[in-house]
Amino acid sequence: MIRKAALPALALVLALGAGRAFADERLLIDYDRKTCAARDPAKAIASCTRVIQDRDAPRDVHALALQNRGFAYQKQGDLDRAIADYGEAVKLTPKVTANPTVLAKIYINRGIAYAGKGDDGRALADYTAAIGLDPKLGLAYMNRAAVALRRGDSARALADLSDAARLEPKEPAIFVSRGALYANAGDQDRAIADFSTAIALDPADATAWRDRGVAWRKKGDNAKAGADAAQALRLAPDMADAHQDRALSLQASGDADQAIAEFGRAIQLNPTDAEAIKARGDAYLAKGQRDLAIADYSQAIGLEPDLRDAYNNRGAAYLAKADWDHAIADFGKVVAMDPNLAAAYLNRGQALAAKGERERAIADFDSVIRLQPDNADAYRNRAFLRHASGDNARAIADYAKAIELNPKDEEAWRGRGLANLDGHQPDAAVTDLTQAIALNADDALAYRFRSMAYGMKHDLRRANADDAAAIRLDPRLAKPLR
Repeated sequence: MIRKAALPALALVLALGAGRAFADERLLIDYDRKTCAARDPAKAIASCTRVIQDRDAPRDVHALALQNRGFAYQKQGDLDRAIADYGEAVKLTPKVTANPTVLAKIYINRGIAYAGKGDDGRALADYTAAIGLDPKLGLAYMNRAAVALRRGDSARALADLSDAARLEPKEPAIFVSRGALYANAGDQDRAIADFSTAIALDPADATAWRDRGVAWRKKGDNAKAGADAAQALRLAPDMADAHQDRALSLQASGDADQAIAEFGRAIQLNPTDAEAIKARGDAYLAKGQRDLAIADYSQAIGLEPDLRDAYNNRGAAYLAKADWDHAIADFGKVVAMDPNLAAAYLNRGQALAAKGERERAIADFDSVIRLQPDNADAYRNRAFLRHASGDNARAIADYAKAIELNPKDEEAWRGRGLANLDGHQPDAAVTDLTQAIALNADDALAYRFRSMAYGMKHDLRRANADDAAAIRLDPRLAKPLR
């Protein structure tokens, strides 16, 4: 299971550094200069307010005090007052300076305040205004990309992050965020390149190591994926996602026991991570520990009742336990969640067929074929049920379609061979069963059925030879020919 990592949130970056004003602080020498630019927002607000209320203070000092007080309110989380101060600063600043960057940074900070209130429209307008004033201000592109990501506009976010990367080539967060966009768009090579750039800029960035590992795993390179996850954990031992990523790499390499242990560490760090619990269930199921898998799937469902894959995989575990009713119920839940998911109908159809409910199973296989006309498994399964119901002609047609779609489907060749045998077509049966044996020389049933076809043709030598081969491969078949 490859977990699709959520795009990391690109942090909104204030244009004012903590406690620093971007204008000449010497203007505030006689007006509470130190405390209006203080790191302590409460002190800064009190001092800046005195400056703003001083009618004798020059306008440029008023403008600077409004900016700093807005910044202090923003640090306190009082976004409405911050927006009000920034708004006054926007009006006043053009009257006291011709430097467009000064005004652009005020727009950036007000945009961040709007974004914090969830007013993405005004935030985007402010970031765009900042870019119009100073197209070389990378902070504006970074923050506009953050809002675009939140709105699901990946194309705009990618364009803005690319501009930001060009303007701020030493800012690793830009490359981590752009890499995540590339990764989720399926472009793992570009993602890896961006994550590698971020790592070169900041080798201690555990997130960059973790995300590059995810990209390597999506490319199928589990060794590099595991190595990157391990490095992320060296840097951040409590990073639950990195434990899960390492577990996925271990599972893909066949080390189920270590994978389960690593999933356990991820779950211990984040006990409410339904995806991690489900993934551990997958590892248990791969080991054949069905009850443990079912327990994990049930826990994951308890945390996230809409976690579709947990229902599907729990259904598979019940199916493996021959618990048809529970399997059918779980697959039915998946169908209800996504009526256009062909795999859900295929799984439920198999459970229904195993339970002996042929008509309902055929209806599910019909649904698979409607949704995926090239699904060979659905044709083969429907053919098996039609044959079992005595509908040889349509069974043979379905087997033929399955073989057309997947010529290496040994079961389809064997099934059609048996259908031809039951239809008293021994030559066609021999041809099909010979192909099944060519695909799998250990298919005891194919030898047994071909023995019957040769018997129908009165070729007892070949019939006996095939019967002996069938019994050698599966001694349970040691019974007289029909």
